[in-house]
Amino acid sequence: MLSPDLLTRLNHLRNIINRPIYINSGYRCKEENQRVGGVPGSYHLLGMAVDIHVQDIGLSDLLIYAKGEGFNGIGFYENKNFLHLDIRPEPKHFWKG
Repeated sequence: MLSPDLLTRLNHLRNIINRPIYINSGYRCKEENQRVGGVPGSYHLLGMAVDIHVQDIGLSDLLIYAKGEGFNGIGFYENKNFLHLDIRPEPKHFWKG
C-alpha cells in the first residue's frame, strides 16, 4: 500500500547509508491514523509517508541524507527518535515535532 515512488526513494536512501531502514509506521487506515494521533489528511493515509529510524546513525545525520533524496515533507522527531518522510506534491516542508 506504499507508493512505488516512496519505496524507490527509501531504497536509494538505504543504499547511500548502507544500513537497514526500519519503518515505524507506513500506510495507515483512517482509524489507525486517529489512534496514533496522526493529523487529518496525513500522507500516511495515501501510502505516501513513512516514519523511519536507522540503528547506528544519529537522527541529525539521517536528516542530512534524507534531505538530498527528494522527500518533500520531512518531520524531525528527536524525542521519539524517528524521521517522518513523505512525497507530498507541494514544495519542500520541514518541521520539528
